[in-house]
Amino acid sequence: MLRSPLLAIALLSSSAALAQDSATTEQDNRDIVVTGQSLQDTADALAACLARNCPPDEDIRLTLAHAENQFVAGDYRDARATTLASLRRNNDEGRAFPIEVSDLYRANGRIAAHLGEADAYRLSVLNMRNTLRDGLSDNDARVLAAQIEVGDSRARLGYPEEARDIYIRTAVQAERADQKRVAAFARIRQAMIDLPKLRRDWRGDRAPAALAHLERISSEGEVVGADLALLSEVMLARIDREQGDMGRTQRLVARFSAGGGSARPLLLTSEPIRLQDAGTDDGASETGGGGNTLSRLTVGVDNRWIDIGYWINADGRVSDYEVLRQSGGLGGWTEAVERSVNSRVYAPLAPVNGTASPGFYIVERYTLTADFANQIDCTGTRIRCRGPNLRVERTDLTPEDLSDQPNRAG
Repeated sequence: MLRSPLLAIALLSSSAALAQDSATTEQDNRDIVVTGQSLQDTADALAACLARNCPPDEDIRLTLAHAENQFVAGDYRDARATTLASLRRNNDEGRAFPIEVSDLYRANGRIAAHLGEADAYRLSVLNMRNTLRDGLSDNDARVLAAQIEVGDSRARLGYPEEARDIYIRTAVQAERADQKRVAAFARIRQAMIDLPKLRRDWRGDRAPAALAHLERISSEGEVVGADLALLSEVMLARIDREQGDMGRTQRLVARFSAGGGSARPLLLTSEPIRLQDAGTDDGASETGGGGNTLSRLTVGVDNRWIDIGYWINADGRVSDYEVLRQSGGLGGWTEAVERSVNSRVYAPLAPVNGTASPGFYIVERYTLTADFANQIDCTGTRIRCRGPNLRVERTDLTPEDLSDQPNRAG
């Protein structure tokens, strides 16, 4: 299932994952499960399924496998055509297969986000939530978590106050329904909006409550899950660092070191991708503004992506960053990605069979994109064009089973 993160320190972005007590606390949860099947294999499997009129859940499973393969190959529009065709076939199956159909809407939305199709992304997220709500009870953890995803979509599209209202309403409903885990995550999302990085930007009436929520969640690991408690600690440590206090961060690292380390990659801190400090290789500014920039954006972001790989070492540091594949050429935006990835600090890794961990090799896709703007906002004609605000979408391509890793020496 295709997923993509919203924030620098994000996890559990899917409703299904949030509803599970065993969810992981990686920087972002798995985005694409790489199966090793060829593009032709998944195309043939889907075609055979449709030829024998296979049931909706099998249709959707094979659709997602093929769409993922197309996405990895860089064929974003073909991948979206694949999910849209399946939605046309299975749109009326939501009550019988709410999880499967919602997964299909979620994948379609994530692909649309990479393409800059903001309206399609927004509608897909809403349809994902509505499908779950129609097929499950209103207070089901998956429905409530899907509502958080709706909030995430509003934040991603530039409406943080709408997102905040959604998070608060979801937290209140989840608390009343005794869904403490979902309520905690909604409060964390709320805090991400209420506690921007610079203290001068804090809303005086919001910061104390947001900090109080994080402190409470960080102490309730047995109730909300150790992962959410730790995420709250990581956020509090970041806030402290921005005020020059490294104490909480040092205690976190020391705790993992003393406790034997983390079994899986767990991001503690990173710098964001700063597009404002970069420029595209065709000369277009990545911060927008100016007619020349606007006129070049459609060319500048079309089919622009890189696959990168890097090691997370036993001490939690990143090394051996490399661009594995690319489309559209390298440029300032890819340098901004590299700076961000190399700034990451993960929790120290647990030893393996009594020896230092060999580390984990991570593969990620980054896409440079910009949303298509309203026609009247661009040229006053029916010609589609993109808005001036560029962004980078990230998708994890690492195999889901992190134990199946290449030998470090090899």
